[in-house]
Amino acid sequence: MGVLACAKNAQAVRAAAATLGGMAAPVLGTIAPGVAFLRVRKARELYSGIKAHYAVSLTVDGRSVTRLDGAEYRQTPGTINLMQPGLLHRDVRREAPGTLQLVSFDAGLVEASRMALDQGLYGRLATVQVDPRDPRTGPLRRLHGLILAGVTDAFAREVAVVEAVGAFTSFLDAAPRRTEGWRPSVRRARAFLLEHLADKVTLDDLADHARTDKFHLCRAFARELGLPPYAFLTRARVARACILLRGGVPPSDVAARVGFCDQSQLHRHFVRVVGCTPGAYAGGRRRADRGLRRGSVA
Repeated sequence: MGVLACAKNAQAVRAAAATLGGMAAPVLGTIAPGVAFLRVRKARELYSGIKAHYAVSLTVDGRSVTRLDGAEYRQTPGTINLMQPGLLHRDVRREAPGTLQLVSFDAGLVEASRMALDQGLYGRLATVQVDPRDPRTGPLRRLHGLILAGVTDAFAREVAVVEAVGAFTSFLDAAPRRTEGWRPSVRRARAFLLEHLADKVTLDDLADHARTDKFHLCRAFARELGLPPYAFLTRARVARACILLRGGVPPSDVAARVGFCDQSQLHRHFVRVVGCTPGAYAGGRRRADRGLRRGSVA
C-alpha cells in the first residue's frame, strides 16, 4: 500500500490519494483496539513502500503482480497476503483496476496472541501469500468479510479479530523465511539498515557488513528491492515513526529515535511519504481512538 498504508485520518488519506493520481477515495477505519483497516477501490496506480505493522491484505477484485520482499506474487480476486513490519512492497504491474483491503494489527496484539497460544514471543512469517486451501485462511477471510459488510456489532467484531489474529500468528515461525530472490549481500544490507534505523549509517559501513563493494551493492540493492539504500532507509524510518506516533510518542521526540537529524527532516520526509504532518497523523490516531470508545467504526 505504500503511501496509503500509514495514513490514519481523513486529511492524510485525501492528501495521499492526491499524490497517487486521483483514484477513488480510500475508506479507512478502526474496528478494535490495535486493529485498523484501509480499503482502496478502482486502484490503477503502482505503489511501493515498507510495512510498519503486521497486516493481512485481501484482493477483492482486479489483477496485478507485486514484489514482496524480493519475490513476485500474482494478485487475483480472493488472494490473501501476510505482512510484517519491515516488509518491502512494490507493485510491478496492474492488469486491471482493482479493490484491495488491508487490515493491520499492532505488534502488542500479535505478541499477546502468541504468548496466550504458547507460540513464543518472537517469530517471522514463514510465508507471504497464503495457499487458498489452507484452513487457517477461514478466520482471515471472515474478518475481511465482516469489514466489507460494515458489521458494527462490537461482540461480533471482537470475536472476528481474536480469531483472525490467532490464525495470523500461526504463520509466524521462529526460523526466518528464506528470501530466494535476493543476493546474500542484499539480505545482509537490508537487515543492517533495519537494525540501525536510529544510527548514522555510511555507505562504506553498509558495504562492509554486506561483504561486497559499495558499487555492486548499490546496483544490486536497487535492482532487487526497487529502491536505492538511502530511499529504503528513509521509508523504514518513516514506518518506524508511524509506529511510535501510534504508540503516543510526541512528534518532537520521534525524529531522534528514528535516525532523522532534526524534526524538520522528519517533517519533510513524513509529509512526502505519508501525505500529512507527524502532528496531524498523531492527532488523527487520537481521534480514531476516541471514536472507537464511543462505538464508531470509522
